Amino acid sequence: MKRLFPLLPFFLFSSALAGPNEPLHFELRPSQFHAYQSDRQKELVLTLIVRNPLNKPVSLTCAGASRPVLRRFTEFQDGRPAKKDEFIGEFSPVDGATLCPRAGEVLTIPANTVWRYSRNVGMQKAGAQVHYRAAWKVSLRPGFGWLQHAYATALVVTQPRPVGTPTPDLYQNALEASGAMWQTRTSRGVPADTRLSFDLADELSRQAFLAELKKRGLDASKVDIDVSPPVSFSKPPNMPHTAKVTVSRTAKGFEFVIKVTNTSAEPLSVQNHTCEPHAIERKSDGVVVYQQGNGPCPGMVAATTLLKPGGFVTRRVLWDGKSSIRQTVAPGQYRILIGLGQFVGQAEFTAP
Repeated sequence: MKRLFPLLPFFLFSSALAGPNEPLHFELRPSQFHAYQSDRQKELVLTLIVRNPLNKPVSLTCAGASRPVLRRFTEFQDGRPAKKDEFIGEFSPVDGATLCPRAGEVLTIPANTVWRYSRNVGMQKAGAQVHYRAAWKVSLRPGFGWLQHAYATALVVTQPRPVGTPTPDLYQNALEASGAMWQTRTSRGVPADTRLSFDLADELSRQAFLAELKKRGLDASKVDIDVSPPVSFSKPPNMPHTAKVTVSRTAKGFEFVIKVTNTSAEPLSVQNHTCEPHAIERKSDGVVVYQQGNGPCPGMVAATTLLKPGGFVTRRVLWDGKSSIRQTVAPGQYRILIGLGQFVGQAEFTAP
């Protein structure tokens, strides 16, 4: 079962070179703030950055006597939609940053210069996910609006901070020594309070990893181990077609080719996917020894191949004869299943 994290994802909105801000960079820092209720809380201080990256000065025209202002939108409170928008106040200049004294005043930001403005927004409320946004009533050129689109997100989780995995490098070494195939994993060099998480490709990989942890005297309960669901295949559509798979031996293993042919009198569309699945299973008990297409896959629109009557399309898969834990499979009878768009083909073969 996958572990549910209390940490909601943060999204950093584009805050530079956006519409009325060009060519200035207008952004809030820190762009995201995250804490747990058990943490020793500190007041959050937001800094507004107005930066001129050009090698020449940039002028701003004041719409009135003003300072940069800050608003807060509470999106969620304790997991429920809040949808509360409120005005927080004005920023204060830092290190001599300029303010607007009156309407029509022209401010000049020198070349390669940064102006900073600060606002203390205090302690963040537990269970609230909020978005801060800053704006300033100045214009870069006639007809343009305020400087805007500077965002920051804050969240305080109403749970204790997770206990990190002790000696994380030893667990990383165990994973690599086990030969287990993984889909995602916590990277090395993370903060000491991080609990490691591994999403493995299949049950064979999980068993190999657990065995290696036991061999090294490492406690498996100190990490999160998930297993990706088995690869799945589309139900073949009710369209006249054939999906034949040929098996050939190669110097390094096997080559499998699926050929989908349109046997109807009408054109046939094949929806090619980014991560086409295939699986190799032991015929005697149905155990999948190797598979691809069950892990994370880029969300891309499927490409369409239009087959005329009698037309065909193929897909080629290579396999080195090893399982997902990089061990040569035992001699015997196996079955290959290959997906090609919405079609599936299979064939039996013998591993020596």
